[in-house]
Amino acid sequence: MNTAAKEITSPIWMDTNLNWNPQFWKSIKAKTLMRLNPHWHIDKNTDSGTPVEDLLVNKKFISHPELAFTGNTFNAFFPETGLRISARMKDGGNNTALSYDFSQIKDVEFTQTDAEETIKYWLPSLREYYRLHESNSFKHKFWRFFMDKIMLTMNPAQRRICSFMFKLTVLEVILITALLIGWNFYGA
Repeated sequence: MNTAAKEITSPIWMDTNLNWNPQFWKSIKAKTLMRLNPHWHIDKNTDSGTPVEDLLVNKKFISHPELAFTGNTFNAFFPETGLRISARMKDGGNNTALSYDFSQIKDVEFTQTDAEETIKYWLPSLREYYRLHESNSFKHKFWRFFMDKIMLTMNPAQRRICSFMFKLTVLEVILITALLIGWNFYGA
């Protein structure tokens, strides 16, 4: 086998610098993991699976994710794309490593380039979600609630619209505050 091809298919592990938490990996749901991909528009489940549209690479498919937790390793395989996301314990539980692996599936249009583009945003999103679950401060609990109940229930277009509306609202509050301060000092 060609060395360059072997390097492409072998997984590269990314350290998260977060302690290993087997409870998180045992409890993560397939739908949550899929929604952590910021470019996957996920429709409601049908009898044949979960319809997904990858807006980044412009691919559509029906997803049947296979999640497995064994020992100190978590695997999520998406057979429709050939993508596998893995997490494992590292440094005796003082670190968690994430990786992905891709294997081309016959008669599937999802390519190595598509996998690399998709995973470039998906793994950091998964890492940040994991980070929220590793702290029990009030701030992290609030953002965990916000992610689980609000952000992860939206598709990418809805997230962009909400982000735009939030930024516009903050700008309006700043403008109104400036007008009130100006009116208080100069107008009255």
